[in-house]
Amino acid sequence: MKAFFIALAVFISLHAMAQTDSLPAAVYSINKSTPKKMGVVEKRQILSGKTLDLKKFEVYTLTLPAGKKYNPPAGDSQFEQLIVVKSGTVKLNLKDSSKTVGPGSLALVLAGDKITFENTSSEPTSWFVLNFLSKNENIQRGHDAGPSFIKDWNSLKVSKSPKGETRMVYDRPTTMFERFDVHATVLNNGFNSHEPHIHRAEELILMLNGNSQFQVAQDKVHADTGDAVFMASKVLHASQNVGGTAPCGYYAIQWHNLKTD
Repeated sequence: MKAFFIALAVFISLHAMAQTDSLPAAVYSINKSTPKKMGVVEKRQILSGKTLDLKKFEVYTLTLPAGKKYNPPAGDSQFEQLIVVKSGTVKLNLKDSSKTVGPGSLALVLAGDKITFENTSSEPTSWFVLNFLSKNENIQRGHDAGPSFIKDWNSLKVSKSPKGETRMVYDRPTTMFERFDVHATVLNNGFNSHEPHIHRAEELILMLNGNSQFQVAQDKVHADTGDAVFMASKVLHASQNVGGTAPCGYYAIQWHNLKTD
């Protein structure tokens, strides 16, 4: 009987540890996800789990047929969301603003706010949804820093170099983070984004187009259009465009739960 209770205690301890495991640093492939019909939209889950700084983190795509509208469930408003248009055009309705935008365009939706989607085109449209639920949530902090917003890809300021292009999108406090930093990179063939480095802040690379090779710790892995590359805290990482002659494009998304990050 004593052996049984020891075994049970070990099982409970291991189960509790499993509940707090972080998502491993890795490439999460969109092609490994199974499409699921959810009302009017089709959903493809790319990743879901917990991390060092996030009680809940998930990335998925939604595809909306031509001529349809989509109203997300009320529960989505508990998260801070980053919406990134993957393909087609979609009309985003966010608080008092409304814009029809194309690939690469995005919306930051602070916790408590609601966004809806309309496909007024004759083709399907798809977008990424990144849901964040932080261990350092502060609703007032986020709204004091500014409202939710929509940014059209075509309106983003471009900085060019021999490596390619950079578009700074925002770097600000939000409802979930002391700082939330997003920029877009277009990397020309044969170039590295930067030398391998580490930082405390967690980071996600969201592949918009093309393909790239990433160093994740001591491994070199490949990511294609639609994939997500999660860089856990203090994991060595870098990227290199080795995809042939074409540039590759991605969003680098970094969140800071500490002011000292």
